[in-house]
Amino acid sequence: MSRPRARERKPAWLRTFIPKTSPLVVTVCDGCGLYVIQDRENVWETWDCGLVEGDDLTVAIILGRPVTRITWLPSVGHPLLRSTCGSAGIMPDGQYLAMHMCHLARISVKPFKPPKRERPPGKPWGGPKLSKQEIAEFKRIWNMPYSQLKHEKTPTNKVGQGDEKQTLF
Repeated sequence: MSRPRARERKPAWLRTFIPKTSPLVVTVCDGCGLYVIQDRENVWETWDCGLVEGDDLTVAIILGRPVTRITWLPSVGHPLLRSTCGSAGIMPDGQYLAMHMCHLARISVKPFKPPKRERPPGKPWGGPKLSKQEIAEFKRIWNMPYSQLKHEKTPTNKVGQGDEKQTLF
């Protein structure tokens, strides 16, 4: 049995959307020859390749096309599909895939872009708050060979033990 022949080029965004570790699989539909996404985790379901959101979501609801919600898992780097029951579970700001109906036009062909990781703002480093003597002592110890450093006595005036408050960050 031969594999079905694709009638279109494979969308490039599918490589980042569905990595090899995902339970989702990109394949060619046997009937119409279009690329589809198959969820093979529990019940095998077939979805069109195209992000449904905004006005496209309204079109999918009017046409009665079932949709599934995309939940991006940044920890594993691939999406998880959550089923919706009719209009329950559909939110206007969500991202969805429409169920594949062979020989019918797709609701959308918009590519998926994974969300950017939010990073908390960091505190700017204000530079060293050490005296010139402490910086010179650090440089001296830093540049000392290890064989000589083993025999070095610990100084009684330790760096950062003065009256000023030292913090790491």
